[in-house]
Order: sequence, then C-alpha cells, then structure tokens
Amino acid sequence: MVLLHADADAFLASVEQRDDPRLRGRAMVVAHEVVACPSYEARALGIHAGMSTRMVARRWPEVLVVGYRDEVYEEASRALFEVFHRYTPLVEPGSIEEAFLDVTDRDRGDPAGMAAALRRTARAEVGLPVSVGVGRTKLMAKLASRRAKPDGLVVVDADTEARVRPRLHLDDLWGVGPTTYEKLHAAGLFVVSDLYGWDEERLKGVVSTAMARRLVAIAAGTDDAMIRLPGPRRSVSATRSLAATRTRSKVVAVLDEQVSRAVQRIAGLDGPPRLPARIEVIVRYDDGVQALERGLLPAPTLDPGTLRAVAHDLLDRTGFEWDGRGVTMVGVTLPLPTAPTIASTPTA
Repeated sequence: MVLLHADADAFLASVEQRDDPRLRGRAMVVAHEVVACPSYEARALGIHAGMSTRMVARRWPEVLVVGYRDEVYEEASRALFEVFHRYTPLVEPGSIEEAFLDVTDRDRGDPAGMAAALRRTARAEVGLPVSVGVGRTKLMAKLASRRAKPDGLVVVDADTEARVRPRLHLDDLWGVGPTTYEKLHAAGLFVVSDLYGWDEERLKGVVSTAMARRLVAIAAGTDDAMIRLPGPRRSVSATRSLAATRTRSKVVAVLDEQVSRAVQRIAGLDGPPRLPARIEVIVRYDDGVQALERGLLPAPTLDPGTLRAVAHDLLDRTGFEWDGRGVTMVGVTLPLPTAPTIASTPTA
C-alpha cells in the first residue's frame, strides 16, 4: 500500500494570504472573537486557535485580524479536492483541507515524485501550500505530513517505519486523547513498544474495546490502510467559537447564524433535496464541557424560521443562562435522510 496524507497548511489563513498580498509574510489570524486559524507567522509568536482576539490585540497589537469568508473557503476546498482526484479516484476526506489518497500502483514506483507533483499543482492552481506525508498506513502517512509542515514532504518507507514505529509516543497517536493517555500511562504504557506482549483482551481492561483493537494493530503494524470513499452526507453541521459569555442575545445571534450556514450548506449539496426532520444544538462551556440537545422538527424542512424556532427551544433546554459557566462555542447539526425528500417548504 502507498498512501498520501495531503493537508493544506494553515488553510484559512493561507487562503486569506493568497487573496490579499498585504497579508503575506505577516502575522495574522482568521478570527471572530476567538482565533480560528493563525498564520505560521502568528504561530511563531505563540498564538494558537481558541485564543481570544482581545488577548491577541493586547499582547501582539501588530497582528492583523481578518474575519471569516465561508464561501471562499468552501470554493478553495472544492478546488483542492479536484487536484487530489486528478491523482487518484481513491480519496478519503478528513476535513475541508485534508485527505488520504491511495496511490498504490499509480505512483510508478516513485511516491515522493507523485507527492511533489501534487504539491506543485496545488500551489500553481489553487494557490495554497500543501504538506504531504507518504506512508504504508494512515497513521504513518498522517504522522509524516505532520512532520512535513509547513509546506513540506516527508516519506516514511519500510525501513524508516521499522525504526520509528516502536518509538512512537502513545499520546502522539491519532485518536489518543488526554483521557485515554492517562489510562495508558497509569498502566505503564508510554510508547508503542510498550504494547508488545499485550493482547486485545488485556488492553480492554485499560481502554475501550475499539481503542484496544486499534492499539494492538498499531503495535503489530497492521493498522488501518483502507480508503473509505464518502457516501451521501449523513448530516451537516455549523459551529462558531466565541469569547466566553452568558448573554442570551449574543448566544442566540450566533446560533441563528449557524442555522443559516447549515441551511446554505445543505442547499449547496449535489443531488435531489434531502430535508432534515431533526435538529441538534450543541453548546460548549469555558471548562470544555459540552451540552447537546436534540429535537424533532414539525416536518422535514429547510425553512430557516422553523429551524431557528426549534433551535431556540433546544438552546433553552441547555440552561446556559443559569449555568454559571461561559459559553465558548455554539453549533447546530442537521441530520439528513438517505433518500430525497419531497416537500414544498422554502429553502432560504
């Protein structure tokens, strides 16, 4: 297997720097109250996603702040994936700016050459820097692309993998979060080689069944290398971070904005219309805890007024105004049916 993990560097910031020459080479962030994406120049100062723009302005007054341009980012993503599909039809999206590509038997025995060509094409046609990692599994390809950043290329061949895999820190593995790592740490497991001799049944006493299965596969070098082609979207979501607040008018305004964004995204999907019959509202507090409320719509619809009315009720059910914690993120998810929906409701 030969897999590429292609990932556009600092995607939102790179799009803004591409479109505005005044931003190139400058420390800048894409933000709305909190930083969504800092440029690499801003990262060098210590700025990271989730930092409030108020803090950025106070500590680094020279840093430029630009707002979101959703439609521009979506168009850049579309163009980027057109480039990916030019090299192979086997493309598994990870997000709007990254994907795994299976180029087995398409790379003519030169995966580094193909990856370099992909990077050149993305730069020339989309105007964005793309880092690429090459590996035998998704884990290795993703770790390689992470090492390649910014704007680089790293190949993990069989010999390199044999040296690197046993020394990989478990908290660096894709999908191993702080809680899982604490459990592994408590069991005396720190790097992949520490897993040698552990079977799935024994690991299930430490972590979940799915994680135990994955860790055993990683230790054996048989972890996931399958490209999963995207099917019809099962849901559409829209979220926005904000400075911690309990002010109802502000939270509701952000929620309404996310409903509109989700409606626009569904309306832009290819194929016959699929109207949601349910809606989910999520709120994240300043301590990282999230509250999720789900509700049924009166009928399948994309009518913004109907969606907002139900979303407001779900928001009230979170009790955010009386919780005591500040709200730092608000979002909506609209689950979609697998079959087209016949309805006459307005769409925006």
